[in-house]
Amino acid sequence: MYDFPQTTKQLKSRIASYRSALLKEKKRFGHVNDGDGMRYLLFSLYFVLNDTKETKDYIEWYEKEFADDIGEPIQKLCWALSLRRMNDEQKAKKLLAETMLTNLYIIPHLLHRKIDRYDIWHPSSDQSPGYVNYLPHEVISAVTQEERNWISQQYDSSEFRRIRQRYIEIYRELKDASDFSERGRLLDESNSLVDSIQ
Repeated sequence: MYDFPQTTKQLKSRIASYRSALLKEKKRFGHVNDGDGMRYLLFSLYFVLNDTKETKDYIEWYEKEFADDIGEPIQKLCWALSLRRMNDEQKAKKLLAETMLTNLYIIPHLLHRKIDRYDIWHPSSDQSPGYVNYLPHEVISAVTQEERNWISQQYDSSEFRRIRQRYIEIYRELKDASDFSERGRLLDESNSLVDSIQ
């Protein structure tokens, strides 16, 4: 498991270390490869630190540097909640929807709800039920009750239920679909589900 910093000083030190490593990589190679996933871990660190100005600066850098990055579920959860702390409700809502579809189990885990195991295609370990065990306790503890209420409200909304149900249907079909064009059509539909969130 990831060794999460326990104090503000340690958080700031880890953030500075990761940011420095990413910038050095950019300077040396002209781009950031980040095989260690530090760019994702920084979202968790900034979320727990709860410095919205520093978080905003990092998000702007990340979006510029990794414009085509698909991300990962814990990163998206911390990103969504950080945006909400910055009063960007609409973008936060869309990112929460992305979080939900990137891993169907992470929000129920966070809300201490029963976790249904879906008989669907899980294309990566990030999308499997066991992935929730990587959600740091420090992140869970940093989520306020008000934020949990907001997550619960969105998760139970008709919008989120609709796209979640369709996502499950698509990935159930993908489990057995072998036709290349059919798989492509289903994946394209899956990738557009969040676009319908208002």
